Amino acid sequence: MLLVMAILAALVVALPAAIQYMIDTLIPALIASSAGGFDFQYLTYFCLFLVSVYLADIFFAWARDYLAGWIGARIIRDMRSQFFAHLERLSLKFYQEHRVGEIMSRLLSDVSRVQDLLSSTFLGLITQALMLIAILIYLLSINWKLTLVAVIPVPLSIYMTNAYGIRLNRLARIIQETHASLSSRLQESLLSVKTIKAFGQEDRERRQVDDVLESLTHVLVRNSWMNSLAVNVVNFFNQVGPIVVLAWGVYLVVIGDMKMGQLMGFYILLTFLYSPIQGIAQTFLQIQTAMASVDRVFEYLDIPPAVVEDPHPVTPEKFRGEIELHKVGFTYADTHFRIEDLTLKIRSGEKVALVGPSGSGKTTLANLILRFYDPDAGHITIDGVDLKKLSIRSLRDHISLVDQDPLLFKGSIRDNIAYGRSDATPEEIERAARVANIHDYIVSLPRGYLSEIGERGVTVSGGEKQRLCLARAILVNRGY
Repeated sequence: MLLVMAILAALVVALPAAIQYMIDTLIPALIASSAGGFDFQYLTYFCLFLVSVYLADIFFAWARDYLAGWIGARIIRDMRSQFFAHLERLSLKFYQEHRVGEIMSRLLSDVSRVQDLLSSTFLGLITQALMLIAILIYLLSINWKLTLVAVIPVPLSIYMTNAYGIRLNRLARIIQETHASLSSRLQESLLSVKTIKAFGQEDRERRQVDDVLESLTHVLVRNSWMNSLAVNVVNFFNQVGPIVVLAWGVYLVVIGDMKMGQLMGFYILLTFLYSPIQGIAQTFLQIQTAMASVDRVFEYLDIPPAVVEDPHPVTPEKFRGEIELHKVGFTYADTHFRIEDLTLKIRSGEKVALVGPSGSGKTTLANLILRFYDPDAGHITIDGVDLKKLSIRSLRDHISLVDQDPLLFKGSIRDNIAYGRSDATPEEIERAARVANIHDYIVSLPRGYLSEIGERGVTVSGGEKQRLCLARAILVNRGY
């Protein structure tokens, strides 16, 4: 792609060079030879050369855009994949402290801004830089003094671009944070639509969404006029240069220090010179804006997982199921909840019920055994092996969980029951459903086990949802 862009930069110089050749060489030669009749051969070659330049420009511009799209799409694919994989490694604590809408905004909206940065903004920056280098080399070869005069506005343009870019970066971060807030607000409202309707709070929810939209509107308007002001200030400095260059160039032609063709080629190319300068300034402003999204993406990527697997984990083929908690201590940040010096032994095959009031730590204990969290003090063992030394995948493959808020995924009943065991046979799935006392309900449906469940299980009752989740746990346990 860089090679293609270098060729495009060279093609930019070809047109002014051809015009200079036409005025200073071709036309005088044709006039001198016209006494014996006008010869169209050289003029035809010249026109064919110009056509070939335009055709080459079209082809290489297409090749550049195709390659940029190909590279950008794959970079973003890898970034989203790595981002999602990293999110999966983070502990439950992270999800308790961050709203799902905020996470979705960073994964989708902010990563999309990074895609724009890589595929179009960065591409434009390289293209404009290569064009600038090629044009400067050609201008210096024509008249180096005139070229130095032409680049006087460049430092001023760089200074103003940097000054405005810092402000736009701050505004861009506010915009992305407001978008994330809107996403969170919408997601919470849509997931709670039943409760909202039941309590007649539609107007309240709409006002809250409107408040976020109003804040977003103010920031977008401010960002728009700030960006416009930055671009136009830079354009002003770039438009002053050609006036001085043209005046001095006319003077040089009059006194005989410069040919007319050189001046025409110089001036035409000068307009190309300020075009990449202006483009680089605008691209820099876009980069400053996009960097706010880059920062938000890496803010999550830089969060280390709270639960880390041992570099050389133990992977038992089978567990007896003896669980011991040795003086375990655990606290949640910013809460008064605390477990201290808890010792408990659950023998293999033993059934244990944990009883206590809400908030006494029953769910926390299950989360510690599943290693969703690590204890702050003490340690937990299964069959005498510390949980921190066990393979996390192996540990969870041998545990079935039916949460107090059971969750079903969008898909068929069969897929939901087999979620923990994708290799389960239809007979095994049916057997698990019979044990969970949900088989009769399933076969009463028009499509039986192939019946579709809505997102979050909204098409089944609470009791049916519980039994389907029990069937899923029973199937993983293989103990039916």
